[in-house]
Amino acid sequence: MMTKLFIYCALLSSILLLPDRIWEKGWNLLECFFTYLKKMNEKNPFQKEQKSGEKLLSFLPNLEAKLAMGLKTTTDSIPRYKFYTTLLFDLLEVHQKRGISLKNILPELRLNLIKDLQFETKLRSNLLGGNLQFVVITMTTWGFIFFSSSMADLPLKSSDLMIILMVQIFGILTFNIALKKFKNHIFNKFSEAIERLYLFVSLVEIGMPVGQTLSESRVLEGGLMKHKLFSACASRLVTLVNRWKENGISPKVESQEIIKELWSLKENGFEQFNKGVEGLKFCVTAFFFLPAYFFYLYSIFQYFMQLN
Repeated sequence: MMTKLFIYCALLSSILLLPDRIWEKGWNLLECFFTYLKKMNEKNPFQKEQKSGEKLLSFLPNLEAKLAMGLKTTTDSIPRYKFYTTLLFDLLEVHQKRGISLKNILPELRLNLIKDLQFETKLRSNLLGGNLQFVVITMTTWGFIFFSSSMADLPLKSSDLMIILMVQIFGILTFNIALKKFKNHIFNKFSEAIERLYLFVSLVEIGMPVGQTLSESRVLEGGLMKHKLFSACASRLVTLVNRWKENGISPKVESQEIIKELWSLKENGFEQFNKGVEGLKFCVTAFFFLPAYFFYLYSIFQYFMQLN
């Protein structure tokens, strides 16, 4: 036991006393590794999506300037980012056909796009932080496995090691897949509801008849009416539409308030998502990485029990 400890200390000392050129070469290899990780991160779908959002954010002021000067903008030039692209496509199409004003809509979209991009930055940070946390736990576990086995002459069964490795890999995959599904579950429902409400308000603003406005915007169909989260907004909108049909009172102002309320609900979704990610990290650690560690401890105890 003492001999192995002495050998371990001597090995550690020899590493620290390596020549400078060896350290320099090691540092260069480390830089190459981090460069590779950076390139892989750029290929990450979350990173690509954020870059598309940043392009759209730069595009919006140019679009506002063109519309102010009366210049036409082709829909093909709109950068692709989530539902914002589809919304802009629909609004520009109605603007060219019906002459609706986008003066108040575009600044509001730009403001919410900025908040969305801030959320995406936080999401990437959570994703990277979670994966790094699991990698560190994995390395710590395997370091403990090899160190304890070499110090105490413990036999390493390949079947046990394979089980531990597979559980850890499955844990990392589960975290990444669950994170994406959790994101879609929270935010996908907002896209259709916000798109149709903006179109509805725009058609109301130019004085289009009730039936035609409802037919073209389809605001009383789809996500806004289906999801429980939007039930209060949906009820208010139905009341406004019925009042418009009966008394001819425009629902424009109140509908704009409903849009703001949906944006607010989406912001709350950002906070809910961030809290959920922390819970997801805990669950993955508790159900995958800790069991892998305890499984190794169990194999150690089982070995010593067999010796007795």
